[in-house]
Amino acid sequence: MPPWEDDEPRNRTRSAPVLAPDRDQDVALARRNAPTFGVRPDDPTLLRSLRDFTSRYGWRAYALPVLVVITVLALMTAGGTKQPAGRSHPAPNAAGRPAPPTASGNIALKSDQPGSGARDTVLAAEALPAGADYTKVGAGTFHVLPGNGPAVGAGKVRRYAVEVENGISGIDLTQYARQVQTVLSDLRSWPGHGGVALQRVDAGVIDFHVTLVSSMTVRKLCGYDIPIETSCFAQTDPASGAPINRVVLNDARWVRGDASYVGDLNAYRTYLINHEDGHALGHQHAHQCLPGGLAPVMMQQTYGLKSAATGKLCQANPWPFPAGTAGTPGAEQPDTPQNSEIQIKNN
Repeated sequence: MPPWEDDEPRNRTRSAPVLAPDRDQDVALARRNAPTFGVRPDDPTLLRSLRDFTSRYGWRAYALPVLVVITVLALMTAGGTKQPAGRSHPAPNAAGRPAPPTASGNIALKSDQPGSGARDTVLAAEALPAGADYTKVGAGTFHVLPGNGPAVGAGKVRRYAVEVENGISGIDLTQYARQVQTVLSDLRSWPGHGGVALQRVDAGVIDFHVTLVSSMTVRKLCGYDIPIETSCFAQTDPASGAPINRVVLNDARWVRGDASYVGDLNAYRTYLINHEDGHALGHQHAHQCLPGGLAPVMMQQTYGLKSAATGKLCQANPWPFPAGTAGTPGAEQPDTPQNSEIQIKNN
């Protein structure tokens, strides 16, 4: 049993310990010669007691004060030890996990400023991120994915169908259709404001078609004047001129995303749906950050987050009406060489 543990009951009466003869004499001597408060240092009795003490204990009488001083100094040194400078160890957060790393301030941001070489800069910056394979060539025909929902929002009801190009593979079409309907039923999306209600249908009167399209068919519907994988709203068929009212979501972007939303493919898909459906509802592009710094959803965020009109860098934002944000959905204007970095047909 460790010496600090007591194996006897706490309330047991203990008998006085028996001391060895030498210790009896030591105790008696100490009691007899113990100084009291108010005794002067030159008191003969005190001096005689000190001589008796040193005579009895010899060198130990002199070593004892030295040991006391050394012990006190050691305790003071141990208690006052400071951590070396430059080696701070912050406490973990409340969940017990280390604090997240801080982003480096030396990461270069791509330039979205119009001017000499802007076209080449954007082409390099907006190269499709690495990722899974996607369908490059589809059949050029489309089919509706079954599904209906209630009208969401207050105002004129606009009905949409969720569609996919025939020949596209490697896509979970159930998940795709669910995300389109979930986004367009969210009050942060277009039904939340603006006097419009949206309803998913798969038959009957359809006002516009939200369609996942292969990258080569996107080029036929949206144009490819600047070779960047993008999406668009095609109001008419480029070949026949017939009205088609098709929201064209590029399969390449649905699978790979964009550098502005790197690491958050779901958020980029949300942006893609809201931006292109905004065009279907009559919205134009916006070119300046919202008052709080967020990018308006109608900014061409696929091209970058820096406003060509003001030079300010906005924060990626996939919603037309993000909660608690003033100035939404943002000031919209026709695209011009001064406010829009890149012009793409029907986008």
